[in-house]
Amino acid sequence: MGRSPEHLPLLDTCRRTARVYVEQAAFLLPVALLLFIPLGLVDALGEHAGEIDADELEWGEVSALLSVVVLQVASATVGEVFYTGVAMAAVTESMEGRPRASIGRVMRTLPYARLIAVDVLFSLGLAVGVALLVVPGLIFFARYILVAPVLEIERHGVTDSFRRSRELSRGHALPLLLLLGGLWLLTDGLTSVLQDGGVGALGESLLSDWVIAIVVGVVVAPLWAVAAGVVAWRLLQAERSVGAVG
Repeated sequence: MGRSPEHLPLLDTCRRTARVYVEQAAFLLPVALLLFIPLGLVDALGEHAGEIDADELEWGEVSALLSVVVLQVASATVGEVFYTGVAMAAVTESMEGRPRASIGRVMRTLPYARLIAVDVLFSLGLAVGVALLVVPGLIFFARYILVAPVLEIERHGVTDSFRRSRELSRGHALPLLLLLGGLWLLTDGLTSVLQDGGVGALGESLLSDWVIAIVVGVVVAPLWAVAAGVVAWRLLQAERSVGAVG
């Protein structure tokens, strides 16, 4: 019989997240800025495209509008996937005391297709779970919130990565909900505050929406990605320790 999982210490995990964030800020923030400058423009174009009355457009203009919206959704997914992969590499290096790999090497080794697949499946599963009276959504979140970091670390297939996330999270549902679920809500609220404040300060225009999207991406994405990476790394290390003892 295997040992029961050790408790995931919330305060120490928060301290480690803050430490990694500070140690890697000179790397994470410029990369986020470079990434969200073009993606922020796509997001702003998508926001303004949504305000256009499609009934007044010609077929060619409608096709262009649909293309912008599709590009906005696709770029948001790819941007999140790419940045999470970069952040996961930084987290692993900080936690293990290794020198950071070059951004070019990280880009060449990311499993893009599988990461996009797990992001889409997780988002759909969470939406369905929340629609089913919230509790199934919380269960789904706790079981599978680590699927993308685990995939990036272990490079399994999509199905195996969901299975591994479920295995790692077993016995840690409450800490995961408190830490990552709380951070999820915090970053969502921070995003709303930044967007509302940005519109109030800069007005509504393509340029202001672009600036707001960049700021939101640079502020929110590193915090969430580092926290999820630290949690995944710690649970993987705990699992290996239990396996070595067993």
